[in-house]
Amino acid sequence: MSGSVLAFQTQLASIMDVLVRNTVCEITRLYEDSYMNFQSIIAQHEEENASLKMKLQQSEKALMLQSQRESRKNESQENLVHSDPLIKQEDPDVDMKIDMFCAVCGKTAESEPPFCDMCRRTVSFPAQSLEVEQSHRDGSVGKNIDFSEESDLMFDTEAFPRMFDSKPDLCYGVKDARGGSSVTPITPVVPMVIGSCPDVPVIPSASQSGPSRGGKRSSAKRPRPVPEVDNMAAEAKELVQAILARRPDGERVVKEYRAKGTLTDTTRRHLINILVAHMTETQGRIPPKNIRELYALGIVTLFPSLKDPFSKKGYEHFYDVQNGTGYLAWRLKTVQRKTFHRSGGEQKPTVSRGPNFERHTQLGQQLQGEVCEEAILYMAECTDQEQVFLKMRETFQYRQQLVHDPQKTGTVLTTFSRLLDTKGLVNQDFTLLFGLETSCKLLENWDSCFKTKVIKEAKSLTQSPDLHNLLKCAEYEPSSEQDVPEVLGWDSDMASVLLLVHLLPPPPGGRKSAKISAREAVDRVVQFHKSRTEWRPGSAEGQRQPYLVAVGCRRDQIQSFYVALDHHLLPCQANCSLGAFDELFKAHFVFGLSYDEALSSVYTFLQTTVYNIDVGSVKESPRVKELRARLLNNC
Repeated sequence: MSGSVLAFQTQLASIMDVLVRNTVCEITRLYEDSYMNFQSIIAQHEEENASLKMKLQQSEKALMLQSQRESRKNESQENLVHSDPLIKQEDPDVDMKIDMFCAVCGKTAESEPPFCDMCRRTVSFPAQSLEVEQSHRDGSVGKNIDFSEESDLMFDTEAFPRMFDSKPDLCYGVKDARGGSSVTPITPVVPMVIGSCPDVPVIPSASQSGPSRGGKRSSAKRPRPVPEVDNMAAEAKELVQAILARRPDGERVVKEYRAKGTLTDTTRRHLINILVAHMTETQGRIPPKNIRELYALGIVTLFPSLKDPFSKKGYEHFYDVQNGTGYLAWRLKTVQRKTFHRSGGEQKPTVSRGPNFERHTQLGQQLQGEVCEEAILYMAECTDQEQVFLKMRETFQYRQQLVHDPQKTGTVLTTFSRLLDTKGLVNQDFTLLFGLETSCKLLENWDSCFKTKVIKEAKSLTQSPDLHNLLKCAEYEPSSEQDVPEVLGWDSDMASVLLLVHLLPPPPGGRKSAKISAREAVDRVVQFHKSRTEWRPGSAEGQRQPYLVAVGCRRDQIQSFYVALDHHLLPCQANCSLGAFDELFKAHFVFGLSYDEALSSVYTFLQTTVYNIDVGSVKESPRVKELRARLLNNC
C-alpha cells in the first residue's frame, strides 16, 4: 500500500513539473512576442518622427525663404521711395507743412520772399522798383510786372508764387526797372502732387526746367525695366514657328504634333536637323550658346508636351548650356566634325549621385566595435527571423561602411551571410536609406501611372520580333478574353518593364566596349531557368552588376525570383515579377553598385522619374528626359 502511494506521489510530482515548465515557456514566449511587437512599434514611431522632423525643417526653411523675400521686397520698395532725395516724405504724426522753394535754384526757402540766401545775395534788388519781364519762348516780349516798394504785391507769399505757374511758352526774368538790364532768369516752379498733399511743390526734372543755376542735376537712379521671361519665350516660339513655316518639311512636323499631341523619334530628329541647318546658315558653324538656348526654348514653347517637368528649365534635353549636351548640341557636333573645335572654357564638373554615392542617414541605436561583431556572430547562428531583422537594422551603418570601402566591399555577403537565406533584408536596408514612401513608389505607381503609357510609346517604335512579342505579352491579361500570345513570354508586368529597354536602348559601342542589342540587354535584366540548379554564375571578373534569376516551369508562371550578385543568389521577398524587379533596383543602392552601362538609361529613368531619388543631381541623357516629358505630360 505504501509503495503505490509513493508511486502516485512521484507521478503527480512529475506531472506538476511538466506543467510548470510548459507554463513558464508559454509565459516567456508571450513576453518575447509582446516585447518584439513593442520594439517594432517604437521603431516605426521613430521613423515617423524622423520623417515629420524632416518635413518640419523643410517647412521652416520655406517660411524663412518667404520671409526673406518679403523683407527684400519691402527694402527695395523703401529704397525706391528714398532713392530720390528731392522728394520729402511726410511724417504722419506731424501736422502737414507746405515748404517753400527758391524761385531761382529750387532750394528750400527758409524765409520770405521765396529766395534762398545765396540767390538773395546774387540777385540785386534796387530800392526803387523791380520788374519781372514776361516773355515768350519765340522771343516776343509780354507785359512787365512792377514790384516797387509801395506795391502791395511786393513778395506776397500767396500772389508771388502764382506768377510762376507751369506755362511752357513763358519765361521770366528779374531786371532793373530804370536801366532795363536783365539781372537773372527765373525758371517757373511746377507743382507736383505728393501723396495726399497736392499743394506741396517739388523741383521739376531736367526735361521740364533744364539745368539749374548751379548746373547740377539730380543723380537719383531710376529702376530700369527688366525683360520678362515670357517675352523671351514668345520670341523663341515665333522664331521656331517662322523657321518651320518657311520649310516644306516643317509643316509636316506641326501637323503631326497637332494630330498626335507629340512627336515621334523620326519627326523629332527631322525637327532638330531643320533648326540646326537654319542656325548654321544664320549664325555660322559655331553658334553662340545663347542662340542655341533660344532655339531649345522655342521648341518646348511651341510643342509643350516635349518639355521635361523635372528639369530646371525644361529644355535641357534639347540643349544644356552647363554641360554642352542635348539634341541640338549633338547635331551641331556632327555638322562641325570636320572643323577644328576649340573649347570656350572649362566646364564645371557635375556630381552625379547614382547608387554608389555614399549617403548619410540618421537612425536610432547603431552598434559599433565589439558589440557589433558580437551581433554579427549571433545572427549567423540565430534561427529567430525577428531577431535577425533587428540585428540587421542595428548594424546598418557598419554594413554601409563596408559597402563603400573599396577593399572590403566584396566581403559584405560573407560577413552578413543571412542575406543569402533571409527574404526582405534588401527591402529593409533600402527603406532605412530613403524611407517607406520612396520604397513603395514603383509598386504603387507603375500600373496606374506608367504601364499604359510605356506600352503606347513602345508601339510607335520600329517593330522587331522581340519588341512585338513583348507588346503582346504586356497587353495580355489572363482574366480577359484576349487571345493567348503565340510565343509564351513574360507576364504583363515584366514585359512592360522590359519595354523600357527598347525605349531607352543601350548606348552605341565605343573603342572599349562593343555595341549590344536590346535583346542582349534584356538578358542583363532577367534570366529564366526551370530550376535553381541550372543557374551557373558568370565567369566575367570585375563585373558586379546584379540581375534577376526567374525559376519556374514557364516564363509567365514563376515560382521564385533571386537576385544574382557576386556568384550568389539572394532570395526575393516578392513572388510577383514587378516586386522582384523592385528588389533588383534596390540592390544597386543597398550594395553600392553602379548601373550596368547597357542599362544605365533605364535605371536612371526609374531612379528620377519613378522613385524621385536625387532629381536634378543625376546625369541624365536627353532620351531619358524626352521619355519622361512624354509620359508625364499625358501624351
